[in-house]
Amino acid sequence: MLLLLRRRRRRQRLVRQLLSRQFPWDLPALFCWKISPAVQLFLWNCNTKTSNAFLCMNGTAFGVQLDCSQYFSGHTKDGRSWVACPRDLKPVCGTDGKTYSNDCGICLYNAEHSASVEKEHDGECDPKPVVVDCSHYRRAVVDDHVLVACPRILKPVCGSDSFTYDNDCGICAYNAEHDSNITKMHDGPCKESVAVDCTRYRSQATKDGRTLVACPRDLNPVCGTDGTTYDNECAICAHNAEKKTHVGKRHSGRCREKTAELDCKKFPARKVKGGKDLVRCPRILNPVCGTDGFTYDNDCSICAHNVQHGTDVKKSHDGRCKEESTPVDCSMYLSGTKSGEAIAACPYILREVCGTDGVTYSNDCALCAHNMVYGTQVAKNHDGRCMEEVPQLNCSQYRRTMVKDGRELMACTMIYDPVCGTDGVTYASECTLCAHNMEHRTNLGKRKNGPCEEDITRALCKDTKEVSFMCTMEYVPHCGSDGKTYANRCMFCNAYLESGATLNLMKMSEC
Repeated sequence: MLLLLRRRRRRQRLVRQLLSRQFPWDLPALFCWKISPAVQLFLWNCNTKTSNAFLCMNGTAFGVQLDCSQYFSGHTKDGRSWVACPRDLKPVCGTDGKTYSNDCGICLYNAEHSASVEKEHDGECDPKPVVVDCSHYRRAVVDDHVLVACPRILKPVCGSDSFTYDNDCGICAYNAEHDSNITKMHDGPCKESVAVDCTRYRSQATKDGRTLVACPRDLNPVCGTDGTTYDNECAICAHNAEKKTHVGKRHSGRCREKTAELDCKKFPARKVKGGKDLVRCPRILNPVCGTDGFTYDNDCSICAHNVQHGTDVKKSHDGRCKEESTPVDCSMYLSGTKSGEAIAACPYILREVCGTDGVTYSNDCALCAHNMVYGTQVAKNHDGRCMEEVPQLNCSQYRRTMVKDGRELMACTMIYDPVCGTDGVTYASECTLCAHNMEHRTNLGKRKNGPCEEDITRALCKDTKEVSFMCTMEYVPHCGSDGKTYANRCMFCNAYLESGATLNLMKMSEC
């Protein structure tokens, strides 16, 4: 197997040497190596410049060649190949579009699958969009609008517009209604926002104290967290520098149009037995968030709720509400009480409840008092104290193997899907954490999915060797584990060094 890979490498080097003799100009970033002998002979004798398009024939794209001979390897009794890889986390993107833990991970994959994957670039791969098959969802035309009947199943997916949909059908419904071509980026909800790295753009302070950012004129629209469409990421940096704001990037592409006003005239109420008014709504799942913080099946459901309960709930936005909650009936508490006396008027009974703001209140009344004093609309998330959800570690799903010396090892792939252990160490995958427990006879758990804050902080400040007294004035907020908001990376990393590397980055926004 290794001999076959080496032959392929030699073949690639020969083709590169062949082309460099005849084509001394820069070759395209991705090149194809599987060229027939006839084409090779043609290239050798060709004295004219060839287009980049011609250089990519019927072959496989390759990137950086890896030297897999540096890793200890061998074969098992049943003939399978194996490679002993280090557990250092230096994610790389393969030419197959998969992210591997490090260079050796690609070598291991090639050995196990007789493949010829190479390294595309350092860092994780960009997610590739998936076209959703909408053919098996029923459609209907209502008032010149195409509606898709979606099942009431919550399996969140992230669209290419960085909007989270309830399920695959939700993307189909949006595309049908808006005549768009949104694709699926990945399963699971989208990230709320992405911090923009403004350090790569030149900035200059003027005499009157303003900061100007030199932006390129390329049009690559992005949607800011303020709902405004900017020409490119640099335009967000320029806006933040000029207005002293901290706008981030919500997603690539233009922002969506603002949600239209709810028109309940389209859903007339009818009298039923007993004289009550009732609105009959279609059973179509097109979730919308009401101003009361509750998610409704569709626009009509809000109108039906208002008719039934005599309320005046409006539509806050399309899609589910961020917080699903339980209303607290505050009418039974604090009646006739002034806001300043609200807290004192509550009974001293400890029946803790968790609010949608993540705060634990001593009882329902205390939550109502908080809303009364501060003018908020916090609802009850659940009874009991608020607790951070900790994902469970399930090691039973991973295969084990016995080695010659009698030790039992966990058979893990080198696919990079990091998790944070309860020891504060980032592991390449859940399986790698299980393997660590087995090898060292420990009982570590999983603190969260994704890298630990400690490793994120170290990576962020790795180039800061000493405290800098010349930080820029740009505002890209970093929230530290000390609860303080730092204006930008330079100021945060200064504090990180001054803390003796004990300060951690909690999020790329204000605390």
